[in-house]
Amino acid sequence: MRKLLPVVLALLPAAQAQGADPLAPLLEFAKQQPGDLAVFVASVRPDGSPDSARPALVWNPTASMPLASSRKIVVLSAYARAVAAGKLNPQVLVKLSEWEEFYLPGTDGGAHAKSLAALNLPADSQGRAQDGSRAVPLDTVVRFMIETSDNAAADLVLTRLGRDAVAEIRRDLKLSGQEEFGPFSGLFSAWQDPAARADYSRWPMLRRVSDAWSRTAQLSRTPALRDPETVRQGLPTREDQAALVDATDAHGTVSDYAGLMAQVLTGAGLKPAEREVMARHLGWPMRLNPANAQAFSEVYAKGGSLPGVLTNTYALAPKVGPHKGEKLVVSLFLRRIPEEQYGLLEASMNDAMVYLALVPGQAQRLADVLNAAPGP
Repeated sequence: MRKLLPVVLALLPAAQAQGADPLAPLLEFAKQQPGDLAVFVASVRPDGSPDSARPALVWNPTASMPLASSRKIVVLSAYARAVAAGKLNPQVLVKLSEWEEFYLPGTDGGAHAKSLAALNLPADSQGRAQDGSRAVPLDTVVRFMIETSDNAAADLVLTRLGRDAVAEIRRDLKLSGQEEFGPFSGLFSAWQDPAARADYSRWPMLRRVSDAWSRTAQLSRTPALRDPETVRQGLPTREDQAALVDATDAHGTVSDYAGLMAQVLTGAGLKPAEREVMARHLGWPMRLNPANAQAFSEVYAKGGSLPGVLTNTYALAPKVGPHKGEKLVVSLFLRRIPEEQYGLLEASMNDAMVYLALVPGQAQRLADVLNAAPGP
């Protein structure tokens, strides 16, 4: 994403001439598992609603899909609202030791270590800060919740917001398909607990949320539970993790997430102060690669990945090409991904989404495959 957007627009003819097809892995998955794919591609009007006068691609828009780290957009929404209302001070200092009360080494794909590296803060071999007494503003923690998808950052922010934050923002933003959720560390702790794991997927959602909060509280005050070896030994196999993700990860819909990004893109439904916070953090692709400004006036992005699941949502305002002057959203959620397809889908997802949104005829290719696929 940091380099992709202008490159795709500039090199599209060359890529096609060389036979490169970013959609190929997605089309194959769509052909085999159309019920495990949800997509929402649309141009949006100033009020944030889809523009019915322009082509769109919508498939399984209200299907309940595992979210992985895409749910951090909801946490960011709640944070933005709290900051705008004066309930949270974004400049309050957070010690690294406080941040790492929610860090489970080996469960975040190296995200926390990347956060520290971006801040030029030395880390040990497990990705933990060497000096936990150092402090950063809360808003910096929020930055890395989005930019590196730091789970510990998300849990700290969610804890500062309180247990009712998700339910409140879900209601206020009318996210009809959004399940409630607790901290990541509590969810992963339950997956590591053989006693809980046996029945966890059969628990009602609100019981799992309550359990996640309880486990997170215990983890934050018990360093031994965050010991890297303890965490490593407790992790289930990737196959078992995929089953747990499908059954117990917080679920949501591409319709809701495309709508959230449309609000950031247009400002509709958000107070100016809320939009400023959300746009600043979700706009990381423009900050990390200023060259994106050659092709776009705005880019907002957040995705997530867990075993068997890939999710992503973009909002784009192109300055060049056939969609110049439009505002576009594209949200793509995949679940139950076979392990042999996961790597290709993960590697091609950014390219595929940009093609679906910006390149004429590409959304129709996916629509044709989905419409031709056999039913369940």
